[in-house]
Amino acid sequence: MKVAIIIPCYNEADRLDVNKFVDYLLQNKHVHFYFIDDGSTDNTIIILNEIMSKINSHVTLLKNESNKGKAESVRLGVIESFSMNPDFIGYLDADLAAPIEEIDHLLNIIKADTKKEVVFASRIQLIGNKIKRNFFRYFISRVFATCISLILKIRVYDTQCGAKIFSKKICEKIFVEKFISRWLFDVELFARLINLYGIDKTIEISFEQPVRKWTDIEESKIKLIYFLKAPFELLKIVRHYKSV
Repeated sequence: MKVAIIIPCYNEADRLDVNKFVDYLLQNKHVHFYFIDDGSTDNTIIILNEIMSKINSHVTLLKNESNKGKAESVRLGVIESFSMNPDFIGYLDADLAAPIEEIDHLLNIIKADTKKEVVFASRIQLIGNKIKRNFFRYFISRVFATCISLILKIRVYDTQCGAKIFSKKICEKIFVEKFISRWLFDVELFARLINLYGIDKTIEISFEQPVRKWTDIEESKIKLIYFLKAPFELLKIVRHYKSV
């Protein structure tokens, strides 16, 4: 089994944990990381080169000359990963708010049920889980998630958690075209799935897995502007995919 994981990076120099990435790859030789430096203006590229120097056979580094945003960075990374012909392709946030071990938890779901081709982490607070979230972010995200569920007509608790894995077949269908939304491409992915397969089939091939641990990173780049723009981005997605 070959797995490609896309890790978009924009000014992540203070958050990239070299040892965690290297140690994980040393123990999981079936995984290949695709780091996308999205026009960073800090020392991100230096840190990424350090990771590559330690285990370059399992790391590919791509650099956007200008900032293209997370959506386009992930999309470009997915397309680049097609060349290694992986069985599964996913993405993970560079700050590891969702621990790197979530890759294994998501892969275990797919290995246990071959019908599942879209597996994604969800920040659900359960007994035994360690979920540390900023209250404001949590409150806004719950309101937002409810709106998404009503609009997409599919019960998804958390579309925005940055840890997802797809079969290569699914990726070839939903990542080829550019996203219309710079901020809410995760929602757009579900809109594309529903347009392609319908609601029932999308539910059948998808699985939402609670994360074991999540910690909001205080220095995260998610600003108030994200929440102000989100409703307009969501409206744009709804209008576009209703017309497709």
